[in-house]
Amino acid sequence: MKRLICITLLLMTMVSCALAEGKKALDLDHLTPGSVPLEEGFLSANEYKDDTIHVTWEEQTYNKQLCHIIRIKIEDPSQIRTCMSRDRYEDRAYVKAETMAEHVNAIAAVNGDFFKYYYDFGYVVRQGVEYRKACDGTRDVLLIDDMGDFHHVLMATNESLDAFLENEFPKDRKVINSFTFGPVLVIDGKPFTETITDLYQSRYKMQRAAIVQLDTLEYAIVEVDGKSDASYGMKMEDFGAYIAELFPDCKLAFNLDGGGSTNVIFNNKRIHRNPDLRKISDILYFASAHDAE
Repeated sequence: MKRLICITLLLMTMVSCALAEGKKALDLDHLTPGSVPLEEGFLSANEYKDDTIHVTWEEQTYNKQLCHIIRIKIEDPSQIRTCMSRDRYEDRAYVKAETMAEHVNAIAAVNGDFFKYYYDFGYVVRQGVEYRKACDGTRDVLLIDDMGDFHHVLMATNESLDAFLENEFPKDRKVINSFTFGPVLVIDGKPFTETITDLYQSRYKMQRAAIVQLDTLEYAIVEVDGKSDASYGMKMEDFGAYIAELFPDCKLAFNLDGGGSTNVIFNNKRIHRNPDLRKISDILYFASAHDAE
C-alpha cells in the first residue's frame, strides 16, 4: 500500500513538473511583443485560437446601440499586456491604435487611459515599471497584478492608494499595469454607480469602452459605438448596466477612455465605427505566447 502511494505521488509530481515546464510565458519587458499569430489558428473571421489564447468577437444591438464584445481566455498572466506609443513614457506622440496593436502582435486590444496628456495625473504602471504616482482623488484606479487579477481603488489619492497597497493588496502579488480613468462600472456582477461623475461626461450618449475580468485569466472587452456630439452611444450608467447584464458573474468592469479615443482591435483591424477617432497614447492588449519559452 505504501509503495502504491509513493508511486502515485511520484507520478503526480512528474505530471506537475511536465505541466510547469510546458507552460509558456512572455517576458515582462514592455519591448517584448507577443508571439506572431498563427494563420492556421484563425478558426473564422471572428475567432482566434492557439495553445495559449482563445479570443472570440461578436456584435450585438442593445437598445438600438451597436456593441462589440470580445471574450479572451489566456493560459498565462503575462499575456495581458500594455503598449505605449513609440515604446516610451517620455515621448508624448500619439499614434493609431492599429499601429500599436500590429507592433506588438496583439490578438485583441483596447485603448488605455490616455496617460500621455497635457497634464500629469494618476498612477501609471506599465509592464511592472512605475512611472508616475500623482492621484488627485478625482478618478478610480484599476490595478492588474502579476496573476492577471483586477483590483480597484475608488477616487484614488496617493494616500488611499498607498493604504490599499499596504493593507488590502495581496502581499505576494505585484502590480504589473495600472489605469487611472474609470469609473468602476461593475463589482461582482452588480452595477456600481457611486463614482460616476460629470467628469466622464456620464450623462451624455457617447462611445464607451471597458475592460472586464470574468474569471481567472478570463476577460472581456466591451465597446459601444457612438458619437462625441452625444447624439448616439450610451450614458455611463447604462453602459455599466449593460455589462452587468452581459456578465452577471464578472469580477470587475472598468471604464477606459471613451469618445474619440475609443478603439477596439481584433486581428490588427479596428472592428467598430468611430467617426471621431483620434490617435492615442497606449493600449491594453492580449497576446499569444505560442512561441514563448
